[in-house]
Amino acid sequence: MHKAYSVQSILTQGVQIEAIAAYGNHVILGTRSGQLIMYSVDKDKGVNMQMFNKNFSKKPITQMEVVAAENLLFVLTDSMIHVCDMSRLENNFEFVHSSSDTKGCTLFTMDVDSRKSTTGELATFIRIGCAIKRRIVFFFWKVDKLDSLELTIELLDVPRAICWVNQTVCVGYKDEYVIYNISCTPPKMHKLILTSSTISQEPNICLVRNHMLGISKDNYLMLIDPSQYQAKEGSVEGSMNNKTTPTMWTHPLLGLVWDEPFAIGRTKNAVEIRSLVGRETLVQSLPELKNTRFLVRSDKGTIFAAASSELWCIRMVDIPSQRKELMKQKKFQLAIELTDISEEKSNDKTQTIREIHMFYAHELFTNKEFAPAMKEFEKAAIDPYDVIKLFPNLVPEPQSTVCDAVPTPSVPKLEDHDLENAYTALIEFLAQARQREVVKLLDTKNSNKSLLEIIDTTLLKCYLQTNDALVAPLLRLNQCHLEESEKMLKRYNKLSELIILYDGKGKHKKALTLLKEQANVEGSVLQGLKRSISYLQALGADNLPLIFEFADWVLTEDPHEGLKIFTDELIAVEALPRAKVLDFLVSKHKALVVPYLEHIIDEWQDTNTLRHNALIKEYIKQVQQLLAQQAKGEETPELPALRAKLYKMLEDSQHYSPDSVLQDFPTKVLLEERALILGRLKMHDKVLAIYVLVLGDMSKAKAYAETNYDQNKDVFDILLEIILKPMQQPFEDVPMHPDYVTPNLKVAVELLNTYTVKIDPIKTLESLPDDMDSSEVKYYLETVIRTQMAEQHERQIMIGLLRAEAARLKTAVDKEMNKSFILNESTVCPECKKRFANQTAFVRYPNGQMVHLSCYDRSIASNQP
Repeated sequence: MHKAYSVQSILTQGVQIEAIAAYGNHVILGTRSGQLIMYSVDKDKGVNMQMFNKNFSKKPITQMEVVAAENLLFVLTDSMIHVCDMSRLENNFEFVHSSSDTKGCTLFTMDVDSRKSTTGELATFIRIGCAIKRRIVFFFWKVDKLDSLELTIELLDVPRAICWVNQTVCVGYKDEYVIYNISCTPPKMHKLILTSSTISQEPNICLVRNHMLGISKDNYLMLIDPSQYQAKEGSVEGSMNNKTTPTMWTHPLLGLVWDEPFAIGRTKNAVEIRSLVGRETLVQSLPELKNTRFLVRSDKGTIFAAASSELWCIRMVDIPSQRKELMKQKKFQLAIELTDISEEKSNDKTQTIREIHMFYAHELFTNKEFAPAMKEFEKAAIDPYDVIKLFPNLVPEPQSTVCDAVPTPSVPKLEDHDLENAYTALIEFLAQARQREVVKLLDTKNSNKSLLEIIDTTLLKCYLQTNDALVAPLLRLNQCHLEESEKMLKRYNKLSELIILYDGKGKHKKALTLLKEQANVEGSVLQGLKRSISYLQALGADNLPLIFEFADWVLTEDPHEGLKIFTDELIAVEALPRAKVLDFLVSKHKALVVPYLEHIIDEWQDTNTLRHNALIKEYIKQVQQLLAQQAKGEETPELPALRAKLYKMLEDSQHYSPDSVLQDFPTKVLLEERALILGRLKMHDKVLAIYVLVLGDMSKAKAYAETNYDQNKDVFDILLEIILKPMQQPFEDVPMHPDYVTPNLKVAVELLNTYTVKIDPIKTLESLPDDMDSSEVKYYLETVIRTQMAEQHERQIMIGLLRAEAARLKTAVDKEMNKSFILNESTVCPECKKRFANQTAFVRYPNGQMVHLSCYDRSIASNQP
């Protein structure tokens, strides 16, 4: 406990007080005989009566409320509300208005709100709720009278206490509290709690912290948040959902006022002053005021208390004195609340509050209340390193701090469960501190990177001892100190996380060396090639030498899996320079050249001519090797598939160089494949010679001729000549097909009959043997003659049609040339209404109308969009 308020006696006897109101340093008394008295109370000058109205009412004054902003006093007497003007002292509570609509009122509540009006001026809006029997009727102050709000609440019973907060009205009945949401139509009721569970007790309601409701039950003060009852229409009616801790008093409350940060309540033995924070809520007890009947707050730090004929002023002791005492008692929360409402300079106040938070945090930490301690450290905006120093085993070496504002106090030795709880609280604190540092780094580029490094390294140490599942996500953010983190991860055998650390710090060689060392270690988390392959895949083209260095052993261990380093479907892998990768494979792993080239050409649609050439040449080498094995009598089951790949590549690829491929192509074998290359070079005679004279495959020869006929009309003539005049030994040491060693007239005739219109008859007759029977080519000759005659007839018909059209056009021209018209000085242009001058250019329309050329141009231009 400490002295928070001092008591000043104002009146000791005299009038019978029935109501009290106050504002500033003024207190207004309402007496049993209907008098109104206002006193001015000054700490130094004493008490001075300001106004006195002896005959205000013939009945006792029941309740009073002051609206200081408008100098108005609302008085309830004789079951009716009267309004007085207090602006002029000499008028002694000048009467303004008496509302007959409030007749029968037993108590009232007010809602006063100051805001800008529609004209932009600051205006005070006054609303009043009057309890009239079992109803609350609402009014508002309009210039000089009370006017109805057209709102009424039907009650369960006659109210004993009411309080209005925003859009809710709390009502205290004899045995329970309820709250009404007046934003609904009709107002929605929610039941709260009973006024007492054991004794008969009058309800008490007070506005706390400007937005909360304080209600009494037995020996407790309960806090209610009215906003949770501002439900929409149709919501389910429910009981109180209050998460605040009730404040216990020595006896049931008889009256209550709130003076930030204290609740001042009347009990049967004293006036008690309590704080709503901390474990020990009792701040001060004033037994000398045990006879008090009324309590009213007039201003910050000033409360008036009244008995039947006594009056006291209760004033708050200056805040610095209270704070000094509270710091000694280690009541830091209350010290912070008091400092927050003090009138000290803003900067001084902020610094003082920060220091109190830090003292409070250290006290909580010493008491092993780690989570609350970290929250207080955060409120104090303390340097995270100062918090880390509370954990000596977490402090990185060498120690260097940015701020040593508060000396590090002695801290308890933490072990086992306490240490785990402390780490958990520290993790939450550092995570938030880290987030702030990262935001600074992104926004201003001025964040302290060394501090961020300390935070991340400390978080790593905490995670390793509490929740190692969080280590990997932290390392992916990677602001940790390399050497310190490396040492910790090795100590806890976190090799997988160590790889993440190396990766984030760009220490790729260290990571790859570790992966290589652990690849064959039984039971290691890094056992196998998978992690090495994925790591190499992610390095990208900037680290190509390193990729080649460590890909070598992977490809040696498992060529199939290792090749994924260069062929997996990843952006970084596909972006690797393919020429350099190919050179590497050619020099170190020749067996993987073909699979690599096949992948980049078939899957990635590579169009580079050199790589297409390279794949074809590799196919040729392998086929030749298999053919050589086959010649020795060895089995070569893979030969057909490999030749099929070569054939398909030569046939489908549009990106290889035929000239380049042909240079190294064998001349005695693979003639069918050679034909494909020669075809690309348009060497039709050589292609057809291979198909006919060597392979004896007439179907392929015909197909080739058909494919190339549109580009070369002589291709069928060439084919016919090869059949009728076969060359001897077209390819050295390659035997000819027996069917075509001599002219094959049967195949020639069949070709003539099938492709008659595509073969030149003159060249054909020159190529046919002299001794050939004409009957064999009868069908061909008849077809040729009929075709020639049809073409001649068609030409003659076309000549006739063209001559007729020419004659028609000549007649039409002559007709137009014979037309005449007269243009003289009297002719007027219909466009400009002017005459035609000599040598004027003009235009004549088909209807005979004539206009100037310039007029015609303007007319055309105006009609264009």
